Amino acid sequence: MLSELKVKNLALIEHLCLNFGPGANLLTGETGAGKSILVGAFGLLKGQKASAGLVRTGAEETEVEALFVLEHPEKLASLFLAQGLTPAEEIILRRQVSAAGRNRIRLNGSLITLSQLTAWGEELLAVSSQHDQQSLTSPARQADFLDTFGGHQGILNETGKLWRELELAAQALTDLEAELKDSRNKKELYEFQLAEIKKVAPQPEEDLQLLDQKNRHRAGARLIALFNDARELLEFGQDNILAKLDRLKGLISKIASLDPEFQKAAETLDDTSAALSDLAGELKNSHRRTALKDSDLEDIDERLSDLAKLKRKFGPTLEDVLSKESKLKNILNRLDESELEISKLKKILTQAQAAALAKARELSDLRQKAAEKLAGNLEETLKVLGFPKIKIKIEVSPEHSLGPKGFDQVCFLFCPNPGEGLRPLAKIASGGELSRLMLALKIAQEPRSDQSLVFDEIDSGLSGATAEAVAAKMAELTKRQQIFVITHLPQMASLPGNHYLVAKGESSDAGRTVTSINELTYEGRVKELARMLGGACPAPEALALSHRLLGL
Repeated sequence: MLSELKVKNLALIEHLCLNFGPGANLLTGETGAGKSILVGAFGLLKGQKASAGLVRTGAEETEVEALFVLEHPEKLASLFLAQGLTPAEEIILRRQVSAAGRNRIRLNGSLITLSQLTAWGEELLAVSSQHDQQSLTSPARQADFLDTFGGHQGILNETGKLWRELELAAQALTDLEAELKDSRNKKELYEFQLAEIKKVAPQPEEDLQLLDQKNRHRAGARLIALFNDARELLEFGQDNILAKLDRLKGLISKIASLDPEFQKAAETLDDTSAALSDLAGELKNSHRRTALKDSDLEDIDERLSDLAKLKRKFGPTLEDVLSKESKLKNILNRLDESELEISKLKKILTQAQAAALAKARELSDLRQKAAEKLAGNLEETLKVLGFPKIKIKIEVSPEHSLGPKGFDQVCFLFCPNPGEGLRPLAKIASGGELSRLMLALKIAQEPRSDQSLVFDEIDSGLSGATAEAVAAKMAELTKRQQIFVITHLPQMASLPGNHYLVAKGESSDAGRTVTSINELTYEGRVKELARMLGGACPAPEALALSHRLLGL
């Protein structure tokens, strides 16, 4: 239940603070006084889009704050938990809209998002306006009313979840097929290029190694002479270095045995001898490497030519060729794996379609049963509201396309007078008929926990006995829910409850137009009802009728 509402700088409202009670809360006033501004405040609390134009001229921001007292906070536990809060009996929603259009929204002092506010607003406030009446002609809106009446929210959530899984599976398959389309078209080219590289089978830095060998061969004669001279000094002749070094090692070894200070010198000679022996071996091997045969040189040139072709095609370096080979292998492997993945996705898609269709069929069956029950319920209520011969039928027709709410097309067929035949609401229902149908739907619905209903002039176009019947049904509604009624009908304004007068005037300090809303005393209600019955200067008969309407 909405217990308190504060509004600052909203259009013509400068500041107001209102306290509301259970049952009926009635708002009346002259046309143009600003009753719709209050509906705008309710809209802000429901998460509706806010424009900077709502901010009162000269003010920095608009602020709407509401205190809701909950009888069953446990029924809203999921919303509390989503906000990280413990269910409480009171919540305060506060929304601020700056002149620049920026929003700040808080719940019990904690910042929340606009989508979170919308979820709270959906549970706490239901606004029925003339615009909402016209939306009754929409098949989608009619389906919403049927689902609300039937209590289908649980299965709707399941259907929506399965449909989203179906959409995700379909999108995943589409994306993968699009990704692989180009690769599939070029598969033969990739296989041919990979075969080219594999045929040559290049090795890392192979071209550099082959060039080194070739350069060695070109300098072969000079290198051989140098190798021979070096080896002559080291190994050949009686006075070669290694022989002399061996004799020197023997002498120093004997000296070291007699004088330990020469032990280090002996070790140094051992290391030097080993290093020179290694050098001799390296010179010998280098001599052999340099002495290539002509056939070996031809093989090198042929190999370098094959590598050069690959580098021209996939290079410029041999490293690029090897990188290309790796990429081609990955692409072809990916193609093979993706074919399996596509097969899996198709299977998942088929399963998702079957699950979504099964749930949609289940929902359709429930709608068929609810449609018959709701139609009977509406007929019973509307007969009291001035349609003694009313006929209503709610058709639930399967469509071909599956959506998040199943595949049904819901259509309310309406026949207010005998002999006219059942026809869709959009083709025959007037504004007055739609307003009574809207009220009948609200009466038929199971009330949401702690939800307040707002009726914004849905009694427009009614009068006489019909208006009295509508007021009587509205009175029944007040016994189970808090309602707000913005009305021009005295029959409706005389409902038991709190009555507020909306008036427009000039502020005393700045001479600006302001809208005020004040709760009326009993005498104030009498005067307001008399004005609604007889104009600005009501006759005594109007005052007397006002007393009677108020039950005195």
